[in-house]
Amino acid sequence: MLQNKRSLNGQTIYQVFVRQFSPTHDFNGVTAQLDRIKALGTDILYLLPFYPIGKKGRKGSVGSPYSIYDYTQIDPLNGTTDDFKRLLEQAHKRDMRVIIDMVLNHTSRDSVLLQRHPDWFYKIDGEVGNRVGDWSDVCDLDYANAQLCDYITQMLVNWVQMGVDGFRMDVCSLVPAHLWKQAVDALHLIKPDLIMLGESVELGFVRYIRNCGYQALSDGELYNYFDILYSYDTGKTQHAFLEKQGGTLSDWLNDVANQDARYPSDYVKARYLDNHDRERVAKYWQGDALKTLWALNFYLKGAAFVYAGDETSFDVRNSLFEIDPVVWNFGGKADISEHLATLSAIKKHPVYSYGCFDISVCGDNVAVGSYRSADCLSVGVFNLSDGGAVVSVPLPDGNYVNLADGSMLCVADGKLAVGAYGWIIVETAARN
Repeated sequence: MLQNKRSLNGQTIYQVFVRQFSPTHDFNGVTAQLDRIKALGTDILYLLPFYPIGKKGRKGSVGSPYSIYDYTQIDPLNGTTDDFKRLLEQAHKRDMRVIIDMVLNHTSRDSVLLQRHPDWFYKIDGEVGNRVGDWSDVCDLDYANAQLCDYITQMLVNWVQMGVDGFRMDVCSLVPAHLWKQAVDALHLIKPDLIMLGESVELGFVRYIRNCGYQALSDGELYNYFDILYSYDTGKTQHAFLEKQGGTLSDWLNDVANQDARYPSDYVKARYLDNHDRERVAKYWQGDALKTLWALNFYLKGAAFVYAGDETSFDVRNSLFEIDPVVWNFGGKADISEHLATLSAIKKHPVYSYGCFDISVCGDNVAVGSYRSADCLSVGVFNLSDGGAVVSVPLPDGNYVNLADGSMLCVADGKLAVGAYGWIIVETAARN
């Protein structure tokens, strides 16, 4: 665990599905675009699994990258080990850290581990199986076996020794705490600044797994081992609002505000609008409304999370089971690359990592947030309605510069005006 996790609140994570990212479908296609990725303000490059995929029970013609055949190898579709090492080297030269996806709850149904160590797997009536019925292309590991724990720990160590800076751990809630402790302790001996990003799951899924008689770790438990966790604990209200399923902005942001009392004081959340498991946010939001939503997402306490394709408002969810590349539209009206870069630059001010955060909703669809530290006050206003609004803000009356566009703003009688689908961020102290 990082000694100073709070610094991650000011960082931006960029997620890449390697085989869908470029026309070459490989690491070299990612390396070729590192300058562009860095220009977005990216601090952490996160790669989906790139290991060989199992064939037994495979879904689709290519298969899910989460059905891993061999943790120690690279699928030739994604390139070679040398290609991967070059990607690491070039990312590091640009001051980006690279984390890789690991799937430690399960393997493919024909994996190397299953062939060599069938006793390391969960059994149902003597046959290998899994705890989640619709994951028919995988079978679950059984971490009651100490040899399995040792193998997994050493496998992770080997990847770190190759040069990776950390891991995104798939469905980490389903993997027992004793494995996380053993692995994290060993990894930090060789890389103290290792980043552990955990895909903790939605609250309803935790309840479902526990009701089935299995273990599922809460976010509070996982923060003993992870630096950043997904914000799926607010998923029910967030997705209902983002995907326009009757949810309200107030319900979502109330859940966000409550996280401050629910978790350790240095907790960090990965703030996403979409990812490979969700529909693209641009399917539901476009134009100024989409840009304002991104501004709000970056402003929320946590590490900002961008899925490759978001920067050009790509609106199609890439298939997990086929080669289904992002269709890029750089330079078009929907290209919000500069917008995301601006938001990322704003977020790097220390107040967004260490300040006291507050967020509330004025009316139906106007969010007002703030960060306070000893030497800085930031106020953000995000209007997600189609009409202008005048809102109360915790700022002294006077003139301020809007970091959104450099324009001048006037606070009068403690109130500030914001236009339809507009956003404002002001800070009362000079930037370092």
